[in-house]
Order: sequence, then structure tokens, then C-alpha cells
Amino acid sequence: MNTVIIGLGNTILSDDGVGVYVARRLRRRLNGSFSVLEAELAGLDLMEMMKDYQRAVIIDAINLEGEEPGTVFRLSNDDIRITPRLASCHDIDLGTAVALGERLGFDMPEEVIIFAVQGEDLLTLGEGCLEAVEKVIPPLVDEIAGMLTGEDFTRISVGLDRRKRKDA
Repeated sequence: MNTVIIGLGNTILSDDGVGVYVARRLRRRLNGSFSVLEAELAGLDLMEMMKDYQRAVIIDAINLEGEEPGTVFRLSNDDIRITPRLASCHDIDLGTAVALGERLGFDMPEEVIIFAVQGEDLLTLGEGCLEAVEKVIPPLVDEIAGMLTGEDFTRISVGLDRRKRKDA
């Protein structure tokens, strides 16, 4: 399946850069087998990055109240309104970007998988992630690479349904 991997984030804002750091490691690990892109923005830019691919894997930081830093959520298209770049009030959200691309006649991904890493600090200037987020980067790279290549991997990501059960 024709797949693009997109790491979102800002590497000078502590944990916000996690998507970019994961993408960089995946680029080295997958050695040209997949398109791997980095971006600080989303919306229309994201639509352009995803067009002509059957599947998109997006990695971004997230900030959900009450979650432990370093928790990795695996989200679907329906869950995307909770990540900062994928649901910006200044731009269009991911669902709208995909729908607009389709209306414009672009071949847009049939499948979008989002890995959202709970950050501890997404706003403080500083290169590199804090310890809790840094620790999940290698196993997240293993999970995504395994998912794409068929290699064995241990899943560390959880769905939002786990969050709903936790709140009950």
C-alpha cells in the first residue's frame, strides 16, 4: 500500500517535537521504503502532503487532561479533533482537509492512522523531549515500522476507548 508518514511538531518546543523526532528515526530505519515527511503546520499543507497516497500515518503530540506523559494514543479519522495541529481553529482540521482534497479530485488516503503522544510540556522553548516522552520514542518507532513492514512489534499505543473506560 502506498503510504506516507508525516511527523508533525515544533522541535524547539520541548515535547511538541515528538512527531518530528519519530519521523526522523523512521526515515533512517525504513531506508527509503516509505515517504517520510516532517511538518510544523497542518490543514491545507497536510492535504497536499497526503494526496496521491492510499494510507497516511501521522505522528503528533497531544495534551489531554489527566493523562500520563508518554502515553501513546492510536487514533482514527473520527478522533482527530483533539490534537493541536490536526484540529486548528486557524486552519482546517484533518477531516476537512481530506474531504476537500477529495472534492478537488485528488486521490486522498483511504486510511489515516494517527499516533498522538501525550506531552508533559508542549510550550516551553527547549530542544528535545522531556524524559517521559523521550522514553516512548524507540518503542513507538518499533510499533510503526512493524505495522508497516510486517515485522514483529509490541504495541504500546492505546485507543481513546481506554480513556473513556478510565473515566467511568
